[in-house]
Formats: sequence, C-alpha cells, structure tokens
Amino acid sequence: MSRYNPVHNATPIFAAFEQWKQECLIGGQSLFAVGPRWTADLLDELRQRFVESPDESSAVFLKKLKGQLAEASPEAIQLMAEMLWVLMLFQSNVSASKKRENIEFVWSWSGSDFPVAQPLMTDEVITGLGSAGQGFNRYRADELAWLIRMVDAFKKLPQGQREQYLREPWECAEWLDAQPWARGRQMRHILLHLLFPERFERIASPNDKAAVVAAYKELAVATVKAWPLTDLDKSLLAIRQAEEASAGPEVDFYESPWLERWRPQPGTWLFCWNPSRYAWSQFAQDRQKVLEGGELIVRWSCTSSAVKLGDAAFLLRRGVDPKGIIACGSIVNGPYQDAHWDETKAAQGSMLDYVDIHITDLRDPHKDGYVSWSELEALGADDQQWNPQSSGIEIKPKVAAALMKRWSALAKPATPKQPYSSKPLLVEPARNLIFFGPPGTGKTHSLRSRLSMYEESISKLTLAEWLGVNVEDAAWWQVLFMALYAQDGKASVNQLLEHDYFLAKAKFRAGNSSLRSTCWEALQSHAVLDSTTVQRDASARRAPYVFDRDHQGNWILAGDWKESCAEWVERAELIKRGPHNAAEQQFKRYEFVTFHQSYSYEDFIEGIRPQPAAGGQGVIYEVKPGVFKRLCERARKDPQHRYAIFIDEINRGNVAKILGELITLIEVDKRAHYDSDGLLLDGMELTLPYSGEHFGVPRNLDIYGSMNTADRSIALLDAALRRRFQFRELMPDSLVISGAQGDGYIPDGEGGVLNLRALLDTLNRRISYLLHRDQTIGHAFFTRVRDMQGLRGVLCREVIPLLQETFYNDWQRIRLIFGDVKAPLELQIVREFTDSAIDVFGELEDSLPETQRFQICAPDEITPEAVRKIYEPLV
Repeated sequence: MSRYNPVHNATPIFAAFEQWKQECLIGGQSLFAVGPRWTADLLDELRQRFVESPDESSAVFLKKLKGQLAEASPEAIQLMAEMLWVLMLFQSNVSASKKRENIEFVWSWSGSDFPVAQPLMTDEVITGLGSAGQGFNRYRADELAWLIRMVDAFKKLPQGQREQYLREPWECAEWLDAQPWARGRQMRHILLHLLFPERFERIASPNDKAAVVAAYKELAVATVKAWPLTDLDKSLLAIRQAEEASAGPEVDFYESPWLERWRPQPGTWLFCWNPSRYAWSQFAQDRQKVLEGGELIVRWSCTSSAVKLGDAAFLLRRGVDPKGIIACGSIVNGPYQDAHWDETKAAQGSMLDYVDIHITDLRDPHKDGYVSWSELEALGADDQQWNPQSSGIEIKPKVAAALMKRWSALAKPATPKQPYSSKPLLVEPARNLIFFGPPGTGKTHSLRSRLSMYEESISKLTLAEWLGVNVEDAAWWQVLFMALYAQDGKASVNQLLEHDYFLAKAKFRAGNSSLRSTCWEALQSHAVLDSTTVQRDASARRAPYVFDRDHQGNWILAGDWKESCAEWVERAELIKRGPHNAAEQQFKRYEFVTFHQSYSYEDFIEGIRPQPAAGGQGVIYEVKPGVFKRLCERARKDPQHRYAIFIDEINRGNVAKILGELITLIEVDKRAHYDSDGLLLDGMELTLPYSGEHFGVPRNLDIYGSMNTADRSIALLDAALRRRFQFRELMPDSLVISGAQGDGYIPDGEGGVLNLRALLDTLNRRISYLLHRDQTIGHAFFTRVRDMQGLRGVLCREVIPLLQETFYNDWQRIRLIFGDVKAPLELQIVREFTDSAIDVFGELEDSLPETQRFQICAPDEITPEAVRKIYEPLV
C-alpha cells in the first residue's frame, strides 16, 4: 500500500491529517484554538485578501503575506496559520523547527499567543512524508491559493456530495480536476495522498508520476503527460499492485530497485591523459588546489556526444608508468567544439570536441594512492576496455560501481603545510567567451546553462561568507542597526567598529573613506529628531530616525525602530541563525545583464547619479558603481571562488563605449590577481575617470556573452573586442527537434506525419542561398512543436514575422522560401493576387498599372500538404 514510507514514520502524520479532516474540513473548528475557524465567512475573507489580491513584488513570502493580511480579522489570520500547517504537512524538505517558526509567526499577527504544548506541532507530526521539491517553495503562494480555493469550494457543496467525495477516491480526484483553478499545482497530488494513501502515491510531482508510468509501460513521457491525471493515478496504482504482488508491501518508487527503472542514473566516463603527449605543467599546483578545497575545472577532449551534465568522470593516466586512475570528478559543461589543443593543428584549423570536468580528487601516483592498471584489469567485467584509442568512453554501470567503491577506499592524500608566499593564488585563466549565431539557436540557453557553475548552496557557506551575503546589499546605517540590535540595542562607536557585521560590510566599501567617519555619519544621519545629545542639524537627518546617544556616549536604538526596521530585525535574526539553518537556496556569484542601444559606461562601470540632499533640500551628485564594477569588487575580495558576468545581446550595445578603458583590463594576461585581503599582487589596474579609484578586473571573473548574427555580423564587431574574446558559433541543428515522439515527426491530424527536421533544413538552405547563413532560422522555434496546431502557430506568429523582417517585406522571396511560387493556391502559405485599377476604383479616365497584393494564409487554413510541399517536391 502507498502508506509505506521508507524514510519517515507516517502513522502520526496520517493520524494528524485525519484529525484535521474531521475537526476542520468537516466540522469547521479550529485546529489549534477553541471555536470555529474553517468557516465560509473566514474562507471568503482569505480569498479576498490573499487569493484575489496577489503581491507580485520581489519581497519574501512571509513579508508579502503580512502585508496582505494587515487588515484581516484575528480569526482569519489564525485560519491562515492553520492553512500553512496543512500546506507544509507533507513536505520533508523543510525542517520541523522551520515549520513551527513560520506557523507561530503568522499566528502572532492575530495579536494572540500561539497555544502552548500543541501535539500537532511535534517533530513526529510535522517532519513530513516526502520532498515536494524547490518548485513547491518557489510557488508557495500559488499552492496556498489552491488550498484556500479547494476548501472554499468543498465547503459550498451539499453535505451529501461532500461525504461522497471523502468516501470515493476517484470521484474526489475528478471533482478536483474539474475545477477551473485546479491544473498545475502539486497540492492536488499531496492532498489526494493524504486523504487516500491506499490509492494515491507518495509523489508530489506530476512529472515524476508521468516518468514512472512511462518507464513501466514503455511509452514516451510526453505521451503520458497528456493523459488525464486520474488515468495517470490509476496506472500508478496498477503498477504498484503488480510490484507488491512480487516484492511485498514495502514498495516505494523513490527507493532502489524501483527508482533506477524510471529515473536514469548519471553515466560514468573514462578520459585519458598521456604525459608523453601532453604536458600538464600545472599538475602539482592543481593537485594542491584540490587538496586545499579549491575549485578545479579542466577542459578535456571527448569523442562521445552522449556525455551529460552531472555525469561522473574518471581520468586515466596512460602511456608512461605509473599507469592507472588518478582523478575523479563530474561533468559541468559540454560537449562543445573548440580549437585543437595542439597549437600547430589549431593553426591549421583543426577542431576537437571538449567537455569541462570539475575535478574533486586529483592524485599524484608517485605520492598518493591511486587505482593501478592491474587493479583496473581485475575490474574488467562486461568487456570493459581500459586502453581506448580515444578519450571519453563510457564505463559500464557494474564496472563503474566497482571502480567508485575501490576509489572511495583509497587513503586520502596528506595535505602538507604550505609556507607563506607573496605570489598570487593559483587560479584558472579567466574565460572570455561569446556565443554567436542566428536567432533561436540556443545562445541565451548556453549562457543560462552555465549559471549553476557560479552558484553554491547557502547552507555550505562559511560564517564569513554568510555575513558577506547579508550585509553586502545593506546601507551603512542598516548594518549599524543590526550590529546594535545584536548587542541588545546599546554599544559604543569602538564596539560597533569592531563588530563582525561592520567589518564584513567594510570589505565591500569603495574608496578610501575613514571607517570611523562612515560610522559617525550613518549614526548621526538617522538620529531621532528630539535627541538632546546628537548635535547634527535636524534638516540633515533622514528617516528612519532610530538612533540616539545616552549621556555615557553609547549609541542606542530609539524611536519606532521595531516598526520601521522590522526587515532589518528579521535580517539580524537570520544572520544569527547561520547558513546551516537557512532555507535551501543558491548563493549567486554572477550577474546577468542585457545590452541595448541605451546601455552605457555609467550603467556598466560607474557614473554620476543625482541623489536627494539631506532634508530634501535639492539634489547632490554622487559617483555610483555599475553592475560590472560591483561584481569585480566581490571577486576581488573573494579570490578563492570564480565569478561571472553574463551579457546577453552583447552586440546590441556600443561595446567600445560601454567598456571604455576596460577593453584593456579584460585581456586574460592583464587580469589583476589579488590576495584574500583584496590587495593587488599581480596584473594591471587603471584609474577610473569618475571616482579616481584604482581598478582592475580580477582573474577569477569570467565574461560570457551572446550575440545574434541576424542583428549584426561578427565581422562588424570592434576588432579590439574580437581579439580579447573566444567565439563559439551555434548554428541551427535540426537533430535537436524532438517532435511528438523524439524522432522529429509530428502527426498531421489527417493520419500522416510531418518531418520538422526536414522542414527546418529546407527553409534554412533556401534562406542561405537567397541571403546568408547568419539569417537562418534556429531550431528553438520548433523544439516545442508537438502537433499540427502548434506548427501553425509557430509559422504564423514567429517564422513569417521573422522572414518579413529578414527580407524587408520582399514577399516574392518569402514565397520562394515556402515553395509557394508554383504551388496550387490551396497549398500556398503566402498567396499572391493581381489587382487592376478597375477592380479597385471602378472605371477611370486614366489607366493605372496593375499591382501585386500578398496575403498570408490564416493559421487554420494551413494544411499538412501546404507544409509538406516545402520539403517534398509536388508530384
């Protein structure tokens, strides 16, 4: 039965949910207090204040929720807290303590204390049944709105119908799925499992459900996803019953051996290094870097196109003794094509396929334990080859498991203490890379696929990094407020200057201003207006007014600081809890920008910006850093990690003006190398014109760009820019188009099929002939097409408008592209008509010439044959 849970004790959780069903869903009473809460009136109030009044701002969920419930009745607020209990009951990827904290926090907005010793808030009850994934947290407001709508709609049903739905699982599911707001929410799957665990799986993701059914029934996942949800659940139940018949009741699709059947496991690949052919000059330094916990990503040649992100990688040393496996890691990028590693062959235009490998363990076989050649031969089951002719062959699953077990058993290399050196930290050369190609070839996707290389789970940050994350975007007065709050609201200036929050913020300051002066300025600028000890003129102070000085010279929190600084109280409490207790999210070491014609040096590097003067008297002008300068400052202070700037549509801006003097600094051999304190050790710095500061581009900052060659050819780029970047071309690839079943074909709705791959190839061959390969159409336009209706929409709303722009409304050429010139009228997509003056104006004294008129076929009039004739000649 689906009640079985291999990870958590499900019995108290189902018992608690049953109590909620009886007392709240059916009885309308409160879960935590005495009296009615789950009533039509209170549900209607939540619907109006929350569901129908969404907050689309970027604020955190609880802050937005507090604003939405600001005018709500105490009873409605308490109902919302109980709603959160139901919402989070299933989740195991949120800790029980965090659930309690959130529920009690929302309850406190009602003005009442949360009832003590609640049996429904113990760890065993709210620990959760399974992970709902990060998407559930990201769309928590939508899931909560679904729950409110569901309970509201259920309460309005006749009593007999409510009782029927709580007895009959499939009728209940069909009722839920019939609601206009029902589609796309995970709470549908969670609620049905909690109500009927014998019928509905412990799976919150509809994608996972579809993947299980598709694997067991040998169908395409896309096909199963199109099924009604009740059919999907019934198929899952049948699969479970069949598995239980052979394996017993302890079946769980997230456990082995069932997991491996529907969720493909990462592959394992063997890469080769022959020291006699390729000198790894930085091997000793790279080994030391990995030993010290640094990040090492290496580019390696790879002959297989089947390698995927996340696959495991082993590195085989061969050619000279000692031979064997000396490194392991994972694939973080590729496969992609670039110049041959041999400079002579590269000069001749030779190219190779590569992958990027994140090396997590690198061994020197002369010093460290490694898996020797003889040990590999002993693992040679399944005809595994250990002496391949090429690099990048798959290690078969059984052998891979044995190899990983043997590797894990190796003794860890000793980490020798390194003497102090003034030399720069050893980091990889910076990457300056631009992806270019026609529209729709995956350039922006290539940028976004690399974002994860510059992300890290917040829970893994050190305390110093955690502090930096939380104070970097704060103003000085906000940092001082948190420092005072952390010291019980009272501290001297010296104590504030020595506080960890202040010191962390100081690492991000620009310029050479005195820290003591900065501290005094921030405190006095936000002092309460009626202070008798702060001498600054009241007109020079700014809201919020939250600081004051006592007669002993200590600074204290004053005024309405609890209300006006609630956000910073919450931030200080967050810092105090530490990174390991933070919600699971990613810390980003990158920025993503899009260039356009108005984008300037001032936006990217630095510029003078008007700011309101103190007291609102006029304006003052201050030098403000741009996005690139801010990112460089972060990278300068953190040389142990890599950072990146991603520039979409780089050729749409005036790159020479935007970069200015930085066109020199971004060169790889002129990058600045800083120590852990941010001091320059090597490389070049220049003086910026506005601020007068010394500035360099750190070596640990990578620059990526994308450019659409349909807008501007690569040949027109500034020559200085072209010399400083590598360029990787992305052209249309029809093999990427999956169609309905993965083979590029879609049903035409009349019993036949259409070949999307042949369609794209033919269109592009004609465009290249009439114009240029830079103007071709990318595969992305067709990757989501699954049927004839979708193809009609793409042709009329995307492809034809693009061709209009490309050919400057030369409709005769567009007709050539679609093969319409000699086709019958009913098969033409762009139709041509001849108008005479008499047809248009009637009888005229003067004769006027005939004109051609072009008409685009309506989407519903585009027949399968009209499309097929583009790539297949008419018979």
